[in-house]
Amino acid sequence: MPHLTAMDNSRRSFLKSITGAAATLPLLASKAVAAESGSVPKRKFGRHDDMLSVIGFGGHTLKFAESQEVANQICDRAIDRGINFFENAWTYHGGTSEEIMGKALKGKRDKVFLMTKFSTYNDRAYPDNKAGALKMLEDSLRRLQTDHLDLWMLHNVKGDAAKQAYESDSAIEALETARQQGKIRYVGFTGHTTPQIHIDLIEGGYEWDATLMPVSILGALSSRPFEKEVMPLCEKNNIAVLGMKGFGGSRRAHMHGLTTVDDVVRYALSYPQVCTHAIGVDKVEYVDPAAIAATKTPMTENERSKHMAEVARRGGAQFAMYLDPEYDECYSRGSFHPSQIA
Repeated sequence: MPHLTAMDNSRRSFLKSITGAAATLPLLASKAVAAESGSVPKRKFGRHDDMLSVIGFGGHTLKFAESQEVANQICDRAIDRGINFFENAWTYHGGTSEEIMGKALKGKRDKVFLMTKFSTYNDRAYPDNKAGALKMLEDSLRRLQTDHLDLWMLHNVKGDAAKQAYESDSAIEALETARQQGKIRYVGFTGHTTPQIHIDLIEGGYEWDATLMPVSILGALSSRPFEKEVMPLCEKNNIAVLGMKGFGGSRRAHMHGLTTVDDVVRYALSYPQVCTHAIGVDKVEYVDPAAIAATKTPMTENERSKHMAEVARRGGAQFAMYLDPEYDECYSRGSFHPSQIA
């Protein structure tokens, strides 16, 4: 796919009409600060003043909790430890992941930074256009029991998603409409296969607030282009980086002695551009190890390189489930059980 920097006049007019002039705000250094003694540290959300816990919990794995009561306990414990970033997606487990999280966060909505994702181009329940995306948003708001999202993201961009996003009656128009309606605060996109699509979306000219991408010690040889090519571009454009796939997706690599919770989290947080790293938890007893890992000193650049090489030498990529060609299909169907901390 060619770069989108050579946009034609109609695209420039389209962007100008829906976004106005982009603000040129400096990206401050992302340094972790503890909200209170013993809590998970927080980092600044890109150009914005919001502070996100350096680890966040995902909705896909929450579906594997033993019961709704356990899911509630997981979220309660996470919030008690200072974790405020919770992510989900319209497609996870046919919408039940959003429903479970909505029930678990009932009465606590003001304590969290809530994100979910949509993908009319991947999920054909609704038309692949602005109206279809906005219908997905209404589904997500209802399931999550809230009147707004803090962050709404294009889910798993691939193929022609970058080009399509900039077309009329498509994703960017949906994002802007939802923001104007007060139903979302910030906008972003996610993907874990093709760094070039991230680059194309950024260089297309729209002012994104965040992107979710692999920052994975397991799949480092594959995620490295994201870290080396996309991260600097995000920093240049004041876009917050959200990390994912730290445990690969996962095939329980930590249970095979290949890595540890500490290694995964410290690796991700060694990049100052990463304001939070999303992991999955399905049992209450897994909350504290993740929270404790988040309080550890991030790896140095040398330490990161050493661990990356060692894990690669020992076959880390075989545990990075997100690298499998069939991963996307299985993940959206929820047909596998990921690691306790995935």
